[in-house]
Amino acid sequence: MAETERVKPDLKEVQRKLSARASYLKMLAAKEAGKPICVASAGIPNEVMYAMDVYPIFPESLAAISAGIGKAGPFFDEARDRGFTNTVCSYTRCGLGIAWTNQCAFGPIPEPDLFITDVSVCCLHVTWWAYLEDHFKKPTFFVDMPATDNPDEPAYIDYYENQIREMIKFIEANSSSRFNQGRLEDAVRYSDLAGYYWKKIMELRRHKPSPISFRTLAGQIIPLVTALGEKDAADFYEALYERYQDDIQKGITPCKEGEKYRLIWNGIPIWHHLQVINYFEEKGANFVWEPYTSLSWGNKTRTGRLDPSRPFQTLAEKYTNVLNNRSIEDRFQYFDQAIKDYQVDGLVMFSNRSCRVMSIGQGELVDLVREKYDIPILIFEGDQADPEGFSWDDARTRIDGFIEVLQGRKGKERGK
Repeated sequence: MAETERVKPDLKEVQRKLSARASYLKMLAAKEAGKPICVASAGIPNEVMYAMDVYPIFPESLAAISAGIGKAGPFFDEARDRGFTNTVCSYTRCGLGIAWTNQCAFGPIPEPDLFITDVSVCCLHVTWWAYLEDHFKKPTFFVDMPATDNPDEPAYIDYYENQIREMIKFIEANSSSRFNQGRLEDAVRYSDLAGYYWKKIMELRRHKPSPISFRTLAGQIIPLVTALGEKDAADFYEALYERYQDDIQKGITPCKEGEKYRLIWNGIPIWHHLQVINYFEEKGANFVWEPYTSLSWGNKTRTGRLDPSRPFQTLAEKYTNVLNNRSIEDRFQYFDQAIKDYQVDGLVMFSNRSCRVMSIGQGELVDLVREKYDIPILIFEGDQADPEGFSWDDARTRIDGFIEVLQGRKGKERGK
């Protein structure tokens, strides 16, 4: 008998399973079923948690979603009432406000059982999770990842691999969950497929015109943060890749009057004013590459794949490869390659007063880009999640001026 042909995942169906609202309902169901709830920072190996039936909550994602749908205000107010000014990262303030009120944008949050964070991906994670530990009086594990400028060093990867094993011991010591090697291998396999198709989606953006909107990607990236290890995440990115391939054949672009300019965005999206991206697109400017989408998530290994046969080593290689473990010169190499591969016309830098890690070195990167490429550069200043002080009118005016420069450059090129 012929082998039954595999049915490809349906994008709309799997997308509904991974929506923010669906994830919220899954969290409630997990608590009702007696599964441990863990408040984890983005960048923790959540493949391990899914393999151990631990349901993770990611405050950074909740903060971004709250800001994106205009529901972050009460959480900022709670943090302000407790003495936190807007000089503190907005993710931290919003995340703590969510924890202190036991609410998120979709409703009440069940009391968590465990807390896990790293100590170096974000400069505030240690303090942030210390506040959570003090408030909830629950077990907290700090995954050690010392600062380095050579994350590829085998001894460094081995050290972090041991930290993953210690994280498993912590979960077993403080919950009913037990580790199973086979389940971890399955979780890594699904994570690998999700990351693989995400990378292929990024490569599709080299096409002229690119069929993909950065604003849409800002939402589509969420399962890479929250659902790695789940089959649904792998199915989602496979189906999404197929959809974007079809869009290329149809000549679809997010730019209403056609793609005229191809840009890089450097930084986290401005969640409270995602219409900034739409305004660029209305002017014919399409973002085709960002470090946030291309370098911060997915299979960040040398081969671009994860190896389920050696799950600890492959996860350690992936999770230690973060941008703040790279020198400015190394970061510039990514920009250098992207400018050539994606045929970039201009660069937009978001100088984010919240996320110092994402903003440190931007000035040096701008200098290096200007030394090699004669392309216009626009620098925005603001906050990723807190709209206070952000002027939409000023943003439009600055974008208009930037587009005029791009238009003038294109006019000169045509006149040659």
